[in-house]
Amino acid sequence: MNNLIPQRSFATLCALFLLCATAQAAPAQVSPHGRSFRSPLHFADYNSEPRRPDGHVDADALLARLKELHITTYYWLVWHAATDWDDLKLFLPRAAQANLQVWVYLVPPTESPPLYGKLYSEPFRLDYGRWAEEIARLSLQHTNLTGWVIDDFYANHEFFTPAAVRDLQKRAKDINPRLPFLPLMYYGEIRRGFVEDYREAIDGVVVAYPQGREDIDRAWAILNDAATVFPGELGYPWSTPSQPGDFVRASQSATVVPGERQRLRFRERDDFTADTAGYHFKQLLVNGTVAWEEDVAGGTNAWRDVAVDVTAAARGSTNLTIAFCLLDRKGVSNFGIRWQVKDLQADGLSFAAGLDRPQQWQVSQRGAFEAGFGDRLKAPERRFHVPFIVMTAGHAGEFKLRHGEPASPERMAEWLRFCLQAWREGKCDGVVTYCLEKQPGSRVFDLARDLFGQYR
Repeated sequence: MNNLIPQRSFATLCALFLLCATAQAAPAQVSPHGRSFRSPLHFADYNSEPRRPDGHVDADALLARLKELHITTYYWLVWHAATDWDDLKLFLPRAAQANLQVWVYLVPPTESPPLYGKLYSEPFRLDYGRWAEEIARLSLQHTNLTGWVIDDFYANHEFFTPAAVRDLQKRAKDINPRLPFLPLMYYGEIRRGFVEDYREAIDGVVVAYPQGREDIDRAWAILNDAATVFPGELGYPWSTPSQPGDFVRASQSATVVPGERQRLRFRERDDFTADTAGYHFKQLLVNGTVAWEEDVAGGTNAWRDVAVDVTAAARGSTNLTIAFCLLDRKGVSNFGIRWQVKDLQADGLSFAAGLDRPQQWQVSQRGAFEAGFGDRLKAPERRFHVPFIVMTAGHAGEFKLRHGEPASPERMAEWLRFCLQAWREGKCDGVVTYCLEKQPGSRVFDLARDLFGQYR
């Protein structure tokens, strides 16, 4: 999977692709059919298929390893070779004998020529309408073909508009009404706007690479209409433009204790670790003056402690206004961020309400920011349920890219364990490993096998 979106003439290419890929009739409304795949058990693996010297998938070796793994479903990527689609047709009856379901996995325009590399999903390439129909026809011949996925969906949402997805769904479900389609998403992309736009057009989502259990709980809340922003959080949505000076601020009053130094301590983390700097800034304000500030660029996703001495700002005052602020120094076009704060403690100050009572903080803002404070914290409506499957990395290189070192077998197993525990607790509808190592003697494979077996 590739998160980097080439910028050259993307809108033009999208328009061209849509003309050749989907029918232009008025889109029909398609009701979600997510429950069609919601068996009591959806444990899956994706990709990393062994190959023979002639380039074809080694079905014997793949099936042998998948049987060991205690999974129910395999996601078949059609991309590595022009023969993958034909190999799938040979694999399906053998998988059925092993009681294994199969989902077809396609790459989007940003992972296909002319935008990226030399490989298409063959043979239908960017004609996703044809793919929808052919996968549906194949699923009638082989009833263990029970779903299909498109990678990096939201990076291609200008192409896969809700209308285009409804058309794809109609073309597939006119042939097999029970065949679900799930886009591949990332946790930062699971926002209320996406859910409102797409929930009637898709059957669920596969969501990749949680940074921790909290990401899974958050995705479940948004996809079940339980919450959009969590308590103690300030954020900005993806694919939403801002202006310089836009901000969101959560404020609380504090009484100064005479004769003492005034210090604040809190824990914080944000979900952006790349080096794009100069846009979003995290701030602690005292009476409107910056006492602490940091760019969201860089760092890790881990919680860290911050201590700030505010004695000078408090001098001569009996009351202070303390605020956490997320500020845009430069406008963004597609740069989402989520900043969380907790465990606020103070020396020489007495708060009216701490971060354990975020509903009692005051919120002010300019722009499209989101806040888990004050009147922005609303009771869940629970109008809908969008099923979702958690994808976690089973390959050291991908795990290191997403979560840093150590990319050890034990750490990858730790991630798989909390994903499976979330499934057990009803906070997701299945778990899939990304590119799980399948070579004989792999410690990663052995640990994953034991965990799938334990939770199964």
